[in-house]
Amino acid sequence: MKAECQPKGITPGYGLWTAGIGFQAGAERLGAMAIPMGPGNTDKQITFMQDIKTTVLCATSSYALLLAEEIARRGCRSALALKKGVIGSERWGEKTRRRISSEMGIELYDIYGLTEIYGPGLGISCIHNYGMHIFDDYVYIEVIDPISGKTLPEGEFGELVITTLQKEGAPLIRFRTHDLTRIIPGDCPCGCTYPRIDTIIGRSDDLFKVKGVNMYPAQVEEILKSVPGISSEYLIEIDHINGRDQMLISFECTVAENSYTNLEKSVMNLFKRTVNMTPDAKAMPLGTLPRSEKKTKRVIDKRF
Repeated sequence: MKAECQPKGITPGYGLWTAGIGFQAGAERLGAMAIPMGPGNTDKQITFMQDIKTTVLCATSSYALLLAEEIARRGCRSALALKKGVIGSERWGEKTRRRISSEMGIELYDIYGLTEIYGPGLGISCIHNYGMHIFDDYVYIEVIDPISGKTLPEGEFGELVITTLQKEGAPLIRFRTHDLTRIIPGDCPCGCTYPRIDTIIGRSDDLFKVKGVNMYPAQVEEILKSVPGISSEYLIEIDHINGRDQMLISFECTVAENSYTNLEKSVMNLFKRTVNMTPDAKAMPLGTLPRSEKKTKRVIDKRF
């Protein structure tokens, strides 16, 4: 598909960072029509997509999901010309990916970048959706143990460290991103020779501790993903009551309400077997948890 005259809807925020304007400049460099919508005003977003026949959506996964659910609710999918989605700025799981893709009927590409380096577009997935190709003519990447700082071999998960190769204004040497991933060994089936990093599983500073157990949101998501009938959206709430830590995991379901109790028991038992602690679990209908036009907050720690 040629980029010329293909409208791209840019929904990440515009401001004193590289999100919205980074996507816009990249789209225009390709010769595409960039529509600088910014986040929010979902009614206007959908109207523009219908009127201008937008073919590509650039968004956070949270806002892409919100748009997908609203489009499904309105039943206006056939009025859209969307073909692809470029999604970044936050970690997102496979269930979220499948929901956005199926409800919008589009191909999804995961993009990586950060303001401190060059902004969005430092790397992007290909049609095989197995990791993101990193443009190593601009950066040198390493993965280290976030505690010891030791460089890890390909295939092992750790913290991504980046050294810029062509940045002149503020070059960076071994910049610690706090993003947790791994360098995928071997060649990609697409034939591209750029190295790949795996999907970001979280951040080293996302770690939280409950009842003496260290956890990342990605671990919670992996457990929920393994239970049939649980959808992509969840919320972790941590509190300290009567001298004890308590964790409540709320999650949305795709099954009838009479199955909620069994799902809650399954989640509690899985946590006990997997991480050796038992949270409270609360099942709820689709659309119950809050949606975000920017990035979804998955962990609410009320202890601090």
